[in-house]
Amino acid sequence: MHGRERMLSVLAGKSVDRPPIWMMRQAGRTLPEYRAIRAGRTFLEVMHDPALASEVTLQPVRRFGLDAAIIFCDILIVPAAMGLDLNFIKGTGPVLSPVVRTEADVLGLKKPVTDRDYSYLLKALARTKEALAGETALLGFAGAPLTLASYMIEGGSTRTFTELKSFLFGQPAVAAHLFEQLAEAVGDLLLAQLEAGADAVQLFDTWAGELSAVDYERFAMPYNRQIIKRVRDAGGTIMLFLRNGAHLMDAAVHSGASGLALDWRMDVDRVIERIHTIEGAVAPSIIQGNLDPAALFAPPAEIRQQVQALHDRVGGRVPHIMNLGHGLHPNTPLDGIYAFVNAVKELG
Repeated sequence: MHGRERMLSVLAGKSVDRPPIWMMRQAGRTLPEYRAIRAGRTFLEVMHDPALASEVTLQPVRRFGLDAAIIFCDILIVPAAMGLDLNFIKGTGPVLSPVVRTEADVLGLKKPVTDRDYSYLLKALARTKEALAGETALLGFAGAPLTLASYMIEGGSTRTFTELKSFLFGQPAVAAHLFEQLAEAVGDLLLAQLEAGADAVQLFDTWAGELSAVDYERFAMPYNRQIIKRVRDAGGTIMLFLRNGAHLMDAAVHSGASGLALDWRMDVDRVIERIHTIEGAVAPSIIQGNLDPAALFAPPAEIRQQVQALHDRVGGRVPHIMNLGHGLHPNTPLDGIYAFVNAVKELG
């Protein structure tokens, strides 16, 4: 059974020989071959070059023999397509300008034109699909409206989210208008990726955990559900990832998503039990994750033990995709990644 067959079988709720495996942020970051491509090039230059983006996407598949590739890109291409300037500054991270903090700012945003604004991504997907030759699954992704809005309102990364929360609580009607625009743009982007060859997509809400359960249901989850419904109605498979979202489990299991990608703080047993008790709603049929990315700094024997323990906890109660509970750390040792992948491949 090759990787794509294994991955698609699990996404369809079928039993397989072992859990399929891929890792969030597997394209780039940790690999010397990625750093060689980045030498003398910016992140945006690599991302906007379909040949380079495809090559970076394929590198971890070649090195580790993973079951799925995830296209090399960034969630902030949506705000960029809506008219904001996007830059990545070393030591600072992503910077968006101008910031969006008023009704006039929201009204001034552009509606992305998929074929024009994301042509580089769609070309990279098609190129990668051909290179994988049907043997490895290909995944697309996008950021959820809350997370995208955070960067647009704060202007970049933050530890406090004061501007975001002031905007949500102080201008809820304007926030709703912004989130409606983002939901439409994200849905368009995910459907375009599926049409370009992605086998499934993942919706990343990296900053979901910054809101309480009540506020998340009020401000964010309705737009996630809107996106998810569009993808599901079109016949697509979509995973939902809520980082630091253990308190959002009820919202997650009622999102309508095909499956849930769990961060390492989530209790796998509780999630599975909750999925199995849902009545009158479409329950997720797949879980993904949720090994702590820092576990890959441990000795190989410890990594194997943690993989086996996670596999035993799932216990075949739901189809499971083996993954980390968040992205690879940039300085993750290659030996730790090999140990993780090999441990999964040894599972029965």
